[in-house]
Amino acid sequence: MENMELPLFERADFWEEAWREEHRNSLYGRRRLERDGSAYWNRRAGHFARQTGSEEGKQRVAGILHWLGHHGGLEKDLEVLDIGCGTGNYALPLARRARRVVALDPAAEMLAILKEKAAAEGINNVEPIQMAWEEVDLEKQGWREAFDLVLALMSPGIKDAATLQKMMAASRGACFLAGHVRQEISGRRELWQELIGGEMPPIPADVLYIFHLLYAWGYNPSLELEHKVSTRELEPDQAIEEMEIFFYPHLELTPAVRRAIINHVQANTVNGRYLSRREMTVAYLSWNVNLH
Repeated sequence: MENMELPLFERADFWEEAWREEHRNSLYGRRRLERDGSAYWNRRAGHFARQTGSEEGKQRVAGILHWLGHHGGLEKDLEVLDIGCGTGNYALPLARRARRVVALDPAAEMLAILKEKAAAEGINNVEPIQMAWEEVDLEKQGWREAFDLVLALMSPGIKDAATLQKMMAASRGACFLAGHVRQEISGRRELWQELIGGEMPPIPADVLYIFHLLYAWGYNPSLELEHKVSTRELEPDQAIEEMEIFFYPHLELTPAVRRAIINHVQANTVNGRYLSRREMTVAYLSWNVNLH
């Protein structure tokens, strides 16, 4: 049978190309290459740690852990690989339940914060490794089928079919992946039109393409979607910092750009607080590499 005669949901080539096209036309596809590596994530490390350490951040981690538990991902004595671990938001809580967690991230500043947190919490079974996922050689690292659970939670490391297949090759059991498929944060779209021009592209809905690709490969993934709406009250300086971090991969933060961001924040500050409204849809995907 010719490939084109296969039902659409069985055509892996279609979903691979659709995923590539989604990335090309997405917000991430508009980033400058020199601003989209470890330098960007190093820049974000301190802010990222503060944000994820907030009450909202703790609730998000608790939700992920509940989801993992519901899908059987929190059994004791597991060997775990966390791809794009950041400052350890998930690696450290999982380390309290697992035998060993390998925490992988390309950003030295992220891992430095993870190490500080692990030391403060008395956690000694986390192994931080500074490396981008696309640079990992499974044979050299001894990671082929080395982990009971492989995670990629809100991680940019899984960005195409090759990085997804490598993720599965590292697992001898379960894989869990989570990411935003829709994200609207107040102020960004208006400032994009002012600073860059045109409509701001959407973020790529990676998880939805991964779901279809896994199904086409013969796996039986479980997909859950969660819609969230929240409002955060920020100090003006904090709001300015968040906007600068968002625009950093897309344009030079010249004095004129910074002035535009400051003007926006000041114009939308009420009683000394900037209200940031967030509406997002998060997708959670789980599957077993042995069930296909």
